[in-house]
Amino acid sequence: MKTQLDDPKNLALYDTLGVYQSIVLLGQQFESAWHDSQFVSLNFDVETIKNIVFVGMGGSNLPAYIVQSLSPLLLKIPMEIISNYRLPQYASTDTLVVLASYSGNTEEILSCAHDAEKRKCNTVVITTNGKLKSLAISAHYPLIQLDEELNRSHKPRFGIGLMLGAVMGLMIRINPEAYRFLDSKDIVHIFDKTLSTLKSEINTDNNPAKLFALKNKGQAIIIYCANHLAGVGKISANFFNETSKTFSCFFTIPDLNHHLMEGLVFPINFKDQARFILLNSSLYPEVIQKRFQITKDILIKQNYQLTEIKPESTNIVSQVFESLVFLIMISYYLSIVNKQDPGTNPWVDFFKKQLT
Repeated sequence: MKTQLDDPKNLALYDTLGVYQSIVLLGQQFESAWHDSQFVSLNFDVETIKNIVFVGMGGSNLPAYIVQSLSPLLLKIPMEIISNYRLPQYASTDTLVVLASYSGNTEEILSCAHDAEKRKCNTVVITTNGKLKSLAISAHYPLIQLDEELNRSHKPRFGIGLMLGAVMGLMIRINPEAYRFLDSKDIVHIFDKTLSTLKSEINTDNNPAKLFALKNKGQAIIIYCANHLAGVGKISANFFNETSKTFSCFFTIPDLNHHLMEGLVFPINFKDQARFILLNSSLYPEVIQKRFQITKDILIKQNYQLTEIKPESTNIVSQVFESLVFLIMISYYLSIVNKQDPGTNPWVDFFKKQLT
């Protein structure tokens, strides 16, 4: 059975910026930026770094949440994510500040750049161009310049493969021991393998991302996740908000079990307007898997709509990227079902105009 999602003309009608072409290049994006991150010259001694401050807004900070959720493998020092105008008070000469702005003109990041300069922090810049690139060149900061040709839509969130490659590649430069947990070729393979099962030419009957989107037209999406998939939950919620124009948020187990259970009573009609995604994993500790099952039972008892997603990959890193691609593709197809342009963000643009 063919549906609206199987009609290329219908996809093109709403996808005016070529978002789909950017998504199918995620693997190439990752490979490109990873390569550049391995060869950028770092002008500081990584052994002297005591903490990392990652500065980014919107689509530019999303990869840092993947790093955080994989911190047992990637990090041996603390990392904080800042989405504001100032660095934390502790930032100093033994801090690594990573300034990430896809456009290079994000005002909050430029403000933090000046803050980092005053505090004499070690600084690395990740961008495509703009004022941030100029600053990196003039200040002689290590610069990982992203290849925007691999993001046809030119929207930051659809360059997430570039940002992920740059950030994760940089992290293992800071902690070389992490090389044994990460193989860039394996990650690219997971990107491409997962995308191959969800592409637009695969009819809805055999495409789980399309099926999910069709069943959830106009629905809010609430994501439950834990441990290594927490970053995927954060990113997916952003994609549903911006791409699908759908209210979405995420919660983590076990924390949600201490408060959210009681918040499911009202509003009464909420259960008819929302879908819960339980992002489960066979690699969660037994106690977390038990919590997922009980949480699932509670949702069922209260007649909530839910879908449990379990990645098929057998290691932590692969599960992260498999789940990420699947949910990004769902957000894309849901935008089409909702008759929304997946690339444009009219309310964000309106806000920025008013701010200016």
